[in-house]
Amino acid sequence: MNAYLPIRTETYREPEELEHAIPGLQLRATPLAKGAFHARLVTWSLDGLVFQTGSCSPLVIEFSTGQDVSAFQVPLLNRQDLLLNGRLASGHAVGLYGGGAELLRANHLNSTYGTLVMPMHTVEALLCPPAGLAIARPSADAMLIAEARPWRRMAGVIEAASSLTTQAPGDLAAAAPLAGLRASLLDAARAVLEHGTDTESVRRLNARQGWARIVREADAYLRAHAHRAIYTEELCTQLGVSPASLAEAFRQVMGTTPHRFLKLRRMAMVRAALRSAEGTPPLVKSVALDHGFWHLGQFALDYRAMYGETPSATLARARGGTAASFSAEAGLAASGLVHAVD
Repeated sequence: MNAYLPIRTETYREPEELEHAIPGLQLRATPLAKGAFHARLVTWSLDGLVFQTGSCSPLVIEFSTGQDVSAFQVPLLNRQDLLLNGRLASGHAVGLYGGGAELLRANHLNSTYGTLVMPMHTVEALLCPPAGLAIARPSADAMLIAEARPWRRMAGVIEAASSLTTQAPGDLAAAAPLAGLRASLLDAARAVLEHGTDTESVRRLNARQGWARIVREADAYLRAHAHRAIYTEELCTQLGVSPASLAEAFRQVMGTTPHRFLKLRRMAMVRAALRSAEGTPPLVKSVALDHGFWHLGQFALDYRAMYGETPSATLARARGGTAASFSAEAGLAASGLVHAVD
């Protein structure tokens, strides 16, 4: 870390590594696309606030800010396909989150963004927001639609800062003095807030909040019963909603079906369990069954298609051995449900 420009660049290859990647935020990520997962975050410490630029492959992110932390986020690449709490982030959108706010973010294409994170009690002094904006209200969230010129100015500052991270540390310190970057970000953010509007109707807001509640409660129920299969019929009964309401909530907030999301979440839980390096190495078969994958052959095929490796390879890498040493696929073959995983 350079003495004149505190900066940290991290690359993530596993979604659970993102859990505490953003200062002041707690998040959980679930990949949405087959193939290698990737996320890259560049974090700048800027005298009382944190600025972060990021890029990630398709995924669902569920995060909440700390009670005393507010966030100002600008989606960039492929924002026309990005859902933020059930709202498409197309056009000149900016996400605003007050202390204690929750966000369900679903990007079905690769995405990039810039985020300012700051103590909530400093928002008024740093950003001078118009009265009533979500970023200054506890537990509030909103999507602001900015005027083109200030939004492009803000996006330009974010992209310029992001591009500087490819330079050598000495060049970086000379090109972007700490105070200058901080001032540019805050000036651009103030202009966005001053000229932005949120035209969402009360009726749409209430509907969106209802959809988000259903999705959060469904996911919480899944996590509370991680070691057995959970299906949509059971979810509807527990949440007190109809199958049509459950499907509509997931479509609006996640851009996918309940069935697909539940399968992806359970698959991610299996991968996290296999990657845990503590205790006696688990059997792949047992972990799969514990998370509701009863057709073991199909599970092995789906796992490899999703992550680009067999479950035994995941287990072996976590334990520093080889896939063969754990005989994971042998256990699946012994079940009589899989013939040729590789």
